Amino acid sequence: MMPNYPDSDSALDQALACSSGTAHVRQTLTLCRDWRSTPDSITLEPTYRISGDGRVQARLEDHEIFLDEPVLLEPVHIAKPWGQEIWHSGIEARGECGVRTPAGVLPLSHYLALAPRRLTGGLPLVLLKILDPDPEPVLGDLYFETHEQKQEVYVVTHVDPEAWPDGSGGIRFGMNQDLRRRYADDDAFRRDYLAAVQAYEAVRRDIDAGVAVAAGREAELRAAMNAFTGMRELRVGDVVVVPTWLPHSLQHGVRVVEFQTPTYERYIISFAQQVLTQDHWDTEAAVARMHLDVPAPPRFEQLADGVENIVTFDDFRVWRVRVPAGSSLALPVHASYLLCMGVQGQVTVGNLTLAPEQAAFVPGAALSAQVNGAGIRLPRDAASKRLSVLLAAADL
Repeated sequence: MMPNYPDSDSALDQALACSSGTAHVRQTLTLCRDWRSTPDSITLEPTYRISGDGRVQARLEDHEIFLDEPVLLEPVHIAKPWGQEIWHSGIEARGECGVRTPAGVLPLSHYLALAPRRLTGGLPLVLLKILDPDPEPVLGDLYFETHEQKQEVYVVTHVDPEAWPDGSGGIRFGMNQDLRRRYADDDAFRRDYLAAVQAYEAVRRDIDAGVAVAAGREAELRAAMNAFTGMRELRVGDVVVVPTWLPHSLQHGVRVVEFQTPTYERYIISFAQQVLTQDHWDTEAAVARMHLDVPAPPRFEQLADGVENIVTFDDFRVWRVRVPAGSSLALPVHASYLLCMGVQGQVTVGNLTLAPEQAAFVPGAALSAQVNGAGIRLPRDAASKRLSVLLAAADL
């Protein structure tokens, strides 16, 4: 959800219009935290120093931060039955990421409330996170689920060699097209798949309740259910685009960077463990609406040497930058903000250096500053053979 940020930019605009030199602004802001389990409000009292060239330095409690410079995102780790999620831009009841400052960590929502128009153009943040499944089969397999609104893209960063000795992991991706073709029509295919899932769910609930189940029965029913689904091999560097209503389940030991629509909604079709986040599966509704056709492999648009657009959704885009040693790249000035995730090599974003799987937020004010000579670039660490970084924004 898009938090309801205060209109804190107006006072800064007025100060800029009325002063040709350095100006100081003090504000009292009310941040409505309606994403919390119990919604509340908090009062923030930031001060701002606005220089004659339009640069804005904000101070909130002990935190001092320039609003036209990239900031390092402080992740939060969310435990899951199958492993963990590592959020870099999440603001939810389950956890909130932060922004690293010399004084410590400032909650991300507090930072964005300082000047939401300057920082994000008023647009919602794409949700950036890492999915880190356990390497053990079944235990580390994610929910087989689908989404009505949420769109996702995965970039594979690691395949556990113990789980997948040949380096090729997998994702359960859509439905088994060979089995589907054996049916007279798709309605019959959906009915039999639904029956298989419901048979497995009954045994799964017995196990969760501590009821004794005949040896091998769970595995037998799970195999019968999974026979209806399709699998796709994954190697490091592969990209998986997950549109709405496509059922999917990342498999154990396959670690990915994920960008997704910042909404929390899903339909759980099945899961080989106890579901802890809700008391039901959504199988019947999901099977009736899920897409049976598997989308064609993604085709990437080459934007420049080493720069490709790997996904274009209606609410965000993601670019992948892969350039050789010694290269650098100016960040796009047209975006309202950027999320940057280091993948390979040491990545310098403005005044920050990102290790792999570290992320930065680049405000829109920083991107537009490049036009005035304050260029923010992504030079490649010459000690590594190749740089790889992911960029995402709502209007990239």
